[in-house]
Amino acid sequence: MMLATGTKVRLRTIGVRDLKACAPFKYTLSITEPLTDPARIREVYDQTGFWTADAGAAAIESRGAADAGRLIGTLQFYRTGPGVHGLEIGYILHDEDDRGKGYASESLRLFSDLLFARNPWCHRLQLIIETWNDASARLAENCAYASEGILRKAGYSSPDEPSDCFVYSRVRD
Repeated sequence: MMLATGTKVRLRTIGVRDLKACAPFKYTLSITEPLTDPARIREVYDQTGFWTADAGAAAIESRGAADAGRLIGTLQFYRTGPGVHGLEIGYILHDEDDRGKGYASESLRLFSDLLFARNPWCHRLQLIIETWNDASARLAENCAYASEGILRKAGYSSPDEPSDCFVYSRVRD
């Protein structure tokens, strides 16, 4: 199902054809488990299609003439917590060669607008970005997200020593 269309990318729900390409990337289809095992990915896909009222994943595909329909990456959303009227967003572009071409920024803008439109109760969208990730911090700022501070030891890229993370938010008004 098509979710949103921009000039460079199209966002759609995850399909069976995407599962193998997404498997190497932990936590890109679900925030509650890494989902890297193909059998488990298919099991969860068959149960939810990776889209529920509280969490979901979307495919980012190219609209370029030479590679239209190519899976570039994924976006995901999930409830931030019971006391917050908002959603958290994560994103990844699978191939480093696709970075710096405007795919992620257009995808984040489209996805943010979609989530606000579909969830009238949602007043806040947030991103948690590890402090070493300058490119993602710049992307957040370019997509109208404001820096709010640092969550200490909140990162997930290193299981031994979680890194500090910036909190960015975009609010409805």
